[in-house]
This record gives sequence, structure tokens and C-alpha cells, in this order.
Amino acid sequence: MITFTDVENNEYQAQCEIEKTDAVNGEKSLSGTIYFGQEVKANIAKGWTLSFLGEEYVVVTYTKNDKDNTVAFSAVQALFYKMSKTGFYETWNGSHSFTSYLDALFSGTGYTYDNTASVAAFEKQDWGMSDRLSLFNDIIDQANVEFYVDGSVVHVVPAMGSDLSTIVRKKFNLDTAEIQTDNTNFATYGRGYGAYSNHDDTTSKRLEVEYKSPLYDYYYPKFGAIEAVPVADERYTIADNLLAAVQEKVDKSWAISLALNLVDLQSVGYKYAMANPGDYITVIDENINFSDKVRIIKITSDYDIRGTRTKTEVECGSLSFAEQQKTSQSTLSNVAAGKIPVPNEWLTSQVQLATNSLLDARTELSFTDQGIIAVDKSDANKVVILNSAGVGVSTDGGKTFKSAITADGVVADRLYGNLIEGVAFRTSNSNGFNMTIQHGSIDFSDTNGTAYGSLSSTVDAGTGNPNGVALSNAPGKILSLNQGAADGKSVPVFQITAESTSSKPVYNLLGHLKSHLKFNIGAGAWIMNNGKIEFSADDTNNQFEVNPNGAAVLGNFTVYNGTKNAAQITRNGIRATPAYETAENYVGDIGENKTGQYNTVKIDIDPLVYDMVNTEIGYQVFVTPYSSARVWVSQRADMSFVVESDTPNAPFGWELKAHRRGYESQRLVDTGKTYEDLKKMEGLIPDGNQNVQSNS
Repeated sequence: MITFTDVENNEYQAQCEIEKTDAVNGEKSLSGTIYFGQEVKANIAKGWTLSFLGEEYVVVTYTKNDKDNTVAFSAVQALFYKMSKTGFYETWNGSHSFTSYLDALFSGTGYTYDNTASVAAFEKQDWGMSDRLSLFNDIIDQANVEFYVDGSVVHVVPAMGSDLSTIVRKKFNLDTAEIQTDNTNFATYGRGYGAYSNHDDTTSKRLEVEYKSPLYDYYYPKFGAIEAVPVADERYTIADNLLAAVQEKVDKSWAISLALNLVDLQSVGYKYAMANPGDYITVIDENINFSDKVRIIKITSDYDIRGTRTKTEVECGSLSFAEQQKTSQSTLSNVAAGKIPVPNEWLTSQVQLATNSLLDARTELSFTDQGIIAVDKSDANKVVILNSAGVGVSTDGGKTFKSAITADGVVADRLYGNLIEGVAFRTSNSNGFNMTIQHGSIDFSDTNGTAYGSLSSTVDAGTGNPNGVALSNAPGKILSLNQGAADGKSVPVFQITAESTSSKPVYNLLGHLKSHLKFNIGAGAWIMNNGKIEFSADDTNNQFEVNPNGAAVLGNFTVYNGTKNAAQITRNGIRATPAYETAENYVGDIGENKTGQYNTVKIDIDPLVYDMVNTEIGYQVFVTPYSSARVWVSQRADMSFVVESDTPNAPFGWELKAHRRGYESQRLVDTGKTYEDLKKMEGLIPDGNQNVQSNS
């Protein structure tokens, strides 16, 4: 009986024939015909669901047939339906981590994900504004990973299935087979183009690789190099990674599909595990001269109204050319005939090791008061004990059991598996430093319980939901990012210091900062220090300095298309006073005096001003009378000048301008910049060169 549920969650029973389809990465659907269950046949409508083999499916189509009083329907697994009916109303650009994409898509859907694939961050443009299922399939394709659904959890894995030792053979457990090949995209040679040596210059040299398949030499005499479409992706900066992408494209360019009708031997008591999507099996059919290891892409199973599986059809795809070279036809035939064992490379190394150890064991069993004791006949040190307390494995004749399962837990030197889940995990080094993984956090401490820091999630203050990752130090402890060295030691590059507190954070940047600094802070950007801050553009000389008394420029100071101003407080706000500019480099001084009773006065140049100027090449003195008398400069000497008047005691003002010592020859100094250079400087000349006058 199949349980159907309406929109109001009322349940109804019906008997149906079901065709169930499972495929790699995606399709998980049902189609069926309802024969018995009048309430279901009469009332089935939009929003109905059904439970089949422990999974929820959503009815998407149904057809009522009044001739034989049946209802045909189709349904999809609930995850695919709900994700396809849920929008993602954001647009993302740029590079993000794989988990960032997954977090965004699964947030608020009622489904979670478990990712065991290692995927580097990748870039998307205009990603979003679509249904979540389409976006999910898009990132799954780009990440080159696969997934399967278990209840409300989506498991993202590097590849589904297992490399089975299962052999499917004609007249044994294979009814019919149909093979189809596609040579459309077949290639034996490929090239790849990665990052430019100068990423801002597309004419610079580019990372380039090439690959020849194992079949290159065989086909070359007749066809030459059969080339695949090049892989062109600037994100590749490492030659080996780019070569792997090209190799995969070439080696998988010949597609082989195989449709099988398997006899389900489980139904007659034979201990044969029906394969799953993603599994690799060996198929042998002498009638079509086929013997190869293939991957199951899709499984379609028929179930009668009693829920009994009556037929299973399997659609397979072959391994790539490179993988096919590893397995010869004779090996497959000998395995199928039982003449040789399954080759080791068909299993992972640890599975093979465990399998060989178990199958090769020659064991003597003893039933004692301590329990069942198994002793290896060829090595009495290898002992296994089984009793009500648990199971223990010893390699020293039963003195110690380094591997054991008891009510207190599991003890083992090594654990192997694709995923280890649990509440807590702890590891320690010889110095008594512990790392504990528990409750979604990694905590660092010592054997005395002193905390050093943690790696945990950050949470949204409003919702309490995780929104990021935080690496934190405990108060009074150091958090350091170090650069490793060849001798195994390391030196700190960035440190949060022991005196740092949450109210006054402090860090040391011990390495060289190599970055384009950009700040996006509403209140401005602050670089602060209690002492002196120095800036240099040549990594040797201090060229700009900020100190408690102000700022200093140690070198030339040039202002482009602007003014040098002093800010003055006035009754109408703070006003800027631009500096006086001249064509040559002058130092000036100003004063006033009287000519005296003999109509003349000598004015000495201030010794400090004299030190700054060169009066030997001439200087200028400008005088202004402050009476009706006429005044003039009658003499200019190195360290003084003389002013005379036509009446005694004539008051006057004077101004001296002399060339700055060491810069006497400077006049309208060429900066080396051109008008075209200025046009490239953002904001300097927005609408043309307003500061150039011309008579033309």
C-alpha cells in the first residue's frame, strides 16, 4: 500500500504500480498507475504528496481514465520540487567560496547540506535571480562534484557510488544489453591557456599546456592530431591544474552508453547487492563482444501493486580512455571466470588491506569463560576476543588490545572513512597542547584546561543565525599567523598580542604588507600611532612624516591642478588662503624703517634668511614710502642694502626676494608629466585642460 497525503495532511491508502528512476545528480522521480484506492483516485489534486520507500514525493501530473477506472501520475522527490519552486532574489558577482553558494541556496528551505568535497572558490557573473534548483545545478556543474539526497539532507560528494567488484554477465544476471557509442566529440590532443604573465596586459605571455592521449599515436597516421576545443581560463595559474583540465576533456571525449536489463537475484535469495547510481561495475556480454568497467548513470525499477520489484533497467556510461587502458580484456575475462581475484586497483588501498587481512586469515576459535577467542594459526600474537564486554584486537598475544569496541567507546590506532561524525574529537601534541572539535567549534587549550582560542562561527545579532567564521584568541593569549620555513620552523607574520583586549584590540603586522590599500568606512580611514608615522616610496628614505607636531615632507612637494592653502578662522567660517607662486624658487622677507636725519639708512639682511638665500647672483628689494617723501634703494650688498630719501626721517616699508640657496637655477621645473598623463589621473581634467591658455 502507498500512502498519499492531501494539502490538509489527511492520509489515504492506495495500491499502485510504480516505476522509480534514480540518476546521478538530479533525477529522482516516480511514475505510476493507481488501481485500488477510491478516495485517492477521486480526490487526487495539486499539492498531494506520497511516501515511497521512505522518501517523500510531490505529485506533479495526474490523468484520470474513466474507461478502466485508473489514475496515472508522475511525481518528483520533494527536494527537487520545493527547490524549483523557491526563488533566490539576489545577484552575485565575483569570486565566492563553494560553501557560500550552498549556504545562500539552502538558507530557509528546510533542507540542509553535507559537503565532503574540497572545492576552491570560483567566480560567477550575474549569478542569481532564478529558482534555487537551477542555481544549485549550476554550481554543482562548475564545481565538478555530485550529490545525492537522503531525507532532508543533500550530500555533496566528489563522486557518487563505489568501485564495486560486482560482475554482470550474460546468462548469469544479465538479461539483455544494448550498447551505443558517440564519436562526435572524440579527440586525442588538447591545449590549455591559463593566466597572463601580466594580468593587466592581454598581449603578455600566457600559461600554456598541451596533452596527447594514449590513443594519439594510433590515430595520428590517418587523421593527424584530433584536437579538442581548447581550455581557455585565466583563473588557471598552475600548469599542473590546467593540464589536468585539458586531460579530462580529451580523455572523456568518447562517450559509450550501455542499457542493461538486470535480473534481481535478491528476490530469489541470492546474496547479490543491487548497484546504485554512480557505482562502477564490470559488464561482460560475449554476444556483442563487450567487456568493460562502466559507471551506472541511471537506474529505473518497476514495482507491482504489492511493492515487489519486478524489473530493473540500468543505463551506464563508460570510463574515459585513459582509465580504460588500465584494465585489459583478458583481466576482465579471467575475473569473470573466477580464475584470478579482483585486481587491487579496483579497491581503495585501505579497503583492500582490510579485505586481504580478513580473507587470508587462518584462524583457530576457542570458546572459553572469557568469551570467544580467535588466534591466527600462523602468528599466535594476533588475537581477537569477543564477549559481553565488547570486541578486542591484539597483536601481542592478548597482553594489550590497541583496537577495541566496548561500552565505554571505541579505541583504535587508525580510523578510515569518508566522513566521521560525532559530538567531540580531541588531539594533543607532546607539549600538552590540545585541539578539541565539538559543537561546531574547534577549541585550543592545554592539559590544565587553560584556553588559548577557538575557531567558531559568527552569528547575526538579530536572528542568531550563523553568518561567518571567527578565529579568536583567549584573553591574555597570542593569536599568530606564521610563515613556514624549510627547516620545519616558522616565523610570525601577523599577531594579535597578549595585551590585546576586546575594548582595545592590538595587533602586530610583522611581515611586509603588499596590497592596494582601500578603505570603505563611513567615518573615514584612520592610521594612528602614539609616535611618528613615516612613509617611503623607495623602501629606504623617509619621504613623508606625521609626528605629534604636524606633518613633514622630506623631498619635493608637487600639487597638480590645485593650490597650497592655509586654513584661517574668520567671522564667516574657515577660509583657505592660497600660497603665492612664482616662476623661480625665492625666499622673501618683509620689514619697515626710517631713513634717519641724514636721509639714509642701512638695513642688514637677517642672518638666518641670509643662510637660506644666495645674494651673490642678485636679489630684489621693493620699497614703499609711508609719507610724501620719495624713497629708493641706493645700494645692494651681500648681507645688507641701503635706502635713501629726499627728506630726513622718511618712513617706508620694504620687501626682499632672493633666490633660495641650492635652487638658484630652477625656473618652471619640468615635472616629467604630460597632458596625456594628466588626463589619466582621475578627476584632474574632467572636461579638458581648463588651465591652458592659447592665442591660437
